[in-house]
Amino acid sequence: MEFWTLPHPDDAPAAVDLRGEQRLSYGDLRRKVDALQETLPCTNRKSLGALIARNSLESLAIYLAALRSGNPVILLDASWKPSVLAELVGTYQPDWLFGDRIDATFSGYRATSTVMEGLQERAERQGVEIHPDLALLLTTSGSTGSPKLVRLTLRNLAANGGSIAKYLKLTPGERPISSLPMSYSYGLSVVNSHLAAGACLLLTDDSVLQRSFWDALDGHRGTSFAGVPYTYQMLLQTGLLKTRGSGLRTLTQAGGRLDERYIRQMYELAQERGWKFVVMYGQTEATARISYVPFDELGKKIGSVGVAIPDGSLRVDDVSGELIYCGPNVMMGYAECRDDLAKGDELGGMLRTGDLARRDEDGYFYITGRTKRFLKMFGKRFNLDDVEMAMASRCHSTIACFGKDDLLLAAVEDPQIAPAVHALICETFDLPRHAVQVVAVQQLPRTSNGKLDYQRLSQQTAVTGD
Repeated sequence: MEFWTLPHPDDAPAAVDLRGEQRLSYGDLRRKVDALQETLPCTNRKSLGALIARNSLESLAIYLAALRSGNPVILLDASWKPSVLAELVGTYQPDWLFGDRIDATFSGYRATSTVMEGLQERAERQGVEIHPDLALLLTTSGSTGSPKLVRLTLRNLAANGGSIAKYLKLTPGERPISSLPMSYSYGLSVVNSHLAAGACLLLTDDSVLQRSFWDALDGHRGTSFAGVPYTYQMLLQTGLLKTRGSGLRTLTQAGGRLDERYIRQMYELAQERGWKFVVMYGQTEATARISYVPFDELGKKIGSVGVAIPDGSLRVDDVSGELIYCGPNVMMGYAECRDDLAKGDELGGMLRTGDLARRDEDGYFYITGRTKRFLKMFGKRFNLDDVEMAMASRCHSTIACFGKDDLLLAAVEDPQIAPAVHALICETFDLPRHAVQVVAVQQLPRTSNGKLDYQRLSQQTAVTGD
């Protein structure tokens, strides 16, 4: 379904901005999007925009206006450091950018002459070819500042939003709260799928550990909640899920592997409170969701990533053991610079996930390892090669990064720089101190061809990743 056209009754509730209690019906939202579409700077060619997004009505409307205009937009997180945002804007040089409550003016940009506060346009625009099918660009590596973006089409967005709405059985009566940033593919999939169903979005930037978040959820009778592994670990430890969320019906989890003991706790709690707890697996490269575990089967399939979403398929490569997904939500490919925006579909609907997997006798899949060097840190993916390069340029020393989900480890040969490296990683990537460990080794192990040997390094430092 083309959710961006908002094909629902005018008087149906569409969104509530919890920051100011502003409410819009689908008719109101449609008129706002129409007006913004006319306001966005245009060129005599396909143009590129950048949305520095918050969970707000303004960001939602700009996102929908960009999709309806037929011009692609990059979604960036307003909570990222200004230097990271500036680097990505500098790499792709969008024709316009919008930032709700963003005070800074980016180099080469100026405020537009429109009445829309927060909208900036590029002073000198460069004519760069953009593929006709390109609609959305999402980041792949959290806030590391990597220029690599995922190139998505309207077809990708419609297919994934529709599939999620179908397997979660979403209805217009749903009231999901924005527990994740809409610039993050998982958070955006919540927006897309519920707009497809004609539901009402509850928009907030409050943390799930803030009392105001739960007061708003209960006050507006929120029906669903999405979280990454760290979210559920914290909520189970605080006990909030036992006492709050009186209107909840569905809770979903993706963004990395949740420890099986927490899945069991959530399964038992969901049964006690009459909820559905749906474990899912996905990647930004597949517009978000790839598979899910139906709640009725979760008790028997704890640890599984489930079965393919509607209209998709999964298989394990007979030779490499890699999990392969096929479906209409698979990206066109990556972009690493503005010239890459001219590229067409490079994957043909098939995604090699980079994860190793097995399939059980019932057709359920289980992730057994990874072929690529990245970690999921509190739901967002961090490319370890990107982290190493960023740290090496700042510390002028070789640093080897490895670890497991929600724990990034860095090895150095000079113990005297370990504290400084730890502080720099936490500051640069906005990670809590307990999520980063720096270890000193006498010599970084290398393979016969001179490359860092991460397997030996993990063994030497007694980090198994289990």
